[in-house]
Amino acid sequence: MQIKLNKNAIKLISRLEANGFSAYAVGGCVRDSLLGREVSDTDIATSATPAEMKKALSGVKLIETGIKHGTVTALLGKKTYEITSYRVESGYSDSRHPDHVAFVRDIIPDLARRDFTVNAMAYSPARGFCDPFGGREDLKARVIRAVGDPRARFTEDALRILRALRFASVLGFEIEKNTSDALSELAPNLKNVSAERILAETEKLVCGNAAETVVNAYKDVVCTVVPLRGDTHAFAQLPPLPEYRLACLLGAGAGDALRALRSSAKLARAAEMLAGSVPLPRDTVGKKRFIAKEGREDAARIALYRRTLYGEDAERGIEGLIAAGGCFSLAELDIGGDDLARLGYTGAEVGRVLRELLDSVLRGETENEKSALCAAALKSIKIGVDNSEE
Repeated sequence: MQIKLNKNAIKLISRLEANGFSAYAVGGCVRDSLLGREVSDTDIATSATPAEMKKALSGVKLIETGIKHGTVTALLGKKTYEITSYRVESGYSDSRHPDHVAFVRDIIPDLARRDFTVNAMAYSPARGFCDPFGGREDLKARVIRAVGDPRARFTEDALRILRALRFASVLGFEIEKNTSDALSELAPNLKNVSAERILAETEKLVCGNAAETVVNAYKDVVCTVVPLRGDTHAFAQLPPLPEYRLACLLGAGAGDALRALRSSAKLARAAEMLAGSVPLPRDTVGKKRFIAKEGREDAARIALYRRTLYGEDAERGIEGLIAAGGCFSLAELDIGGDDLARLGYTGAEVGRVLRELLDSVLRGETENEKSALCAAALKSIKIGVDNSEE
């Protein structure tokens, strides 16, 4: 069985091998290649120390990203490759990072410190596979299993608890019983992990193909750090995008929950908007006003969210109106404040009349054309806001 590595990864491995060191592609790139999934990044592990790497790879641009822990980043073409010395770790006083790192010459101890068997495989074009913990067998069996003692692995790094759930969700794998028992037991340790890392894993977890199964099987674990106060079943019907699924899972407090997890302002706002949305209007004028109020992009998002969860706007009327074009904002009116000033309007009257003109256009009473809008603005009778439904 072979793995297809890109030419630059092979070049780096070969250069290290030619200088007397062993080197392998490791971790996720090996796993995903065996699964036939697209490989985005190739990480390399080697028996060379960072100083030896720099000498062996002279002429290659190297960035000393994590040299203290044995990692340099090679830049070849338009891609980067993290190259890390084989190492062993000890002492995890913060339940996340090792207190001590020691470089070793053998890859087996390096693989032994990794989280799951499917991530503890290595491959070299010259040396073939190194799979001391049965990762290939677990891939075939579709199982997530901790390397060695699962309690030790989760105590070393509590984030691995969410990583196990994320892999199970994304890959559609089962979590092996001892691993499952250990992560449930040690879930409180997740409180030692930074909010940013919790959110990053949670976003991937809830967007996986098996997210509903995993979230409901391990709801107590997830709720240790993420308040799932919404619907833990219907969320999987939504598009696999964080804003939709987290809005449904987190419920009315989605925005505050995401801000507590230090999400981007964009994600928190989008989830808050979706979770707080109200029933959509049924009439055409109401839908046009809704689009004008929310803006095209947000209106389409809310319509998709509420149609998926509640069956509203089943005929996709809101999206149809958006696709058809038309005027939905003051900026799109074919008349502006200067035009109204020339007609004699001043101060706050300008804004009021523009808003009334927009609503008249939305009601279909006035064409969005300057002469028609000017004529409407000149009417002696104030343009009223008609609240009747079509």
